[in-house]
Amino acid sequence: MTLRAGVVGCGRIGCGFDDDPRRKYASTHARAYVSTPRIELAALCDMDASKLERYGETFKVRGRYLNCRQMFEQEKLDIVSICTPSSSHLEIVRAASECGARGILCEKPIADGLTAADEMIQLCKNRGVMLMIGHQRRFDPMHQRLAKFVREGGLGRVQQVTCYYTAGVTNTGTHLFDLLRFYLGDVAWVEGRLSASTPPNAADLNIDGWLGFANGTLAAIQACSTSAYTIFEIVLLGTKGRLRLSSHGFHAEFEEARESERYTGYCELFPAVLPVEGEFTQELLPRGVAQLIECIQTGADPVSCGEDGRAALEIICALRQSALEQGKRIQLPLVRRAAAISSH
Repeated sequence: MTLRAGVVGCGRIGCGFDDDPRRKYASTHARAYVSTPRIELAALCDMDASKLERYGETFKVRGRYLNCRQMFEQEKLDIVSICTPSSSHLEIVRAASECGARGILCEKPIADGLTAADEMIQLCKNRGVMLMIGHQRRFDPMHQRLAKFVREGGLGRVQQVTCYYTAGVTNTGTHLFDLLRFYLGDVAWVEGRLSASTPPNAADLNIDGWLGFANGTLAAIQACSTSAYTIFEIVLLGTKGRLRLSSHGFHAEFEEARESERYTGYCELFPAVLPVEGEFTQELLPRGVAQLIECIQTGADPVSCGEDGRAALEIICALRQSALEQGKRIQLPLVRRAAAISSH
């Protein structure tokens, strides 16, 4: 059976990233649907008519709409991608679920506030809609295997975690916080300070700080400037070795602790093969789409569900609050559900 899909928002992640000749893989929601068997990309929606015409031609999509509710009512879509600013996500989820969508792939952050995120999650549960959040690295089987390795004690006790990111806590930070939760579990508290590295979007703060996890692990987060280069890196130091995730999450290196060849009675870190088999892939959105189809058909929970998206948003809200209060430690869960972020 072929499922009908539609994309709301024809900007960068919706359609535009595939214009980049250096991206040799499906890097947009539209391309992910076109490249997935049993999916028909039936409709596109955007407020910019020129984008609709351009990408409608690029992806050979006849259904082109300036209003998403009209698109949902006329096209009878099974799957909807939401690739618009976070402030619009709730209303689009409401409209899609009312018009019979069975699955929603929503870009990050899930919403512009915790109250809206909670309503989105509840709406989807009430109407039997599968909600998946676009934290793409969770879709990669390599991250799934490595996260399982760390969670099950393969690194031993995780002593320290150091992270580097660029482009703001809302834009790139949400991916970082989600991946840290994937590897280490829930966050218990945060402390943040405004970074000296200027973010590309003044409304999306660059924040340095600490994340304290419920299992006792500490992670340092450090923002860098995109004017120098872009970076996304996590280094996990365990009692049994070190795991370094670099190249924006597409590469990993492992060192294991062994008896030192230089100092009696000590261990040192030595290069070793990765503790799991496989290779990283850049074809993440097609994998996410394939998993969403499987979840719709089987009822299984997505690897990146609405609650995961909400948890990453809560960390963002807490870090912003901490940074604006001069590094005050903020406990999670937040007492104020009304906490909100600037939409990006």
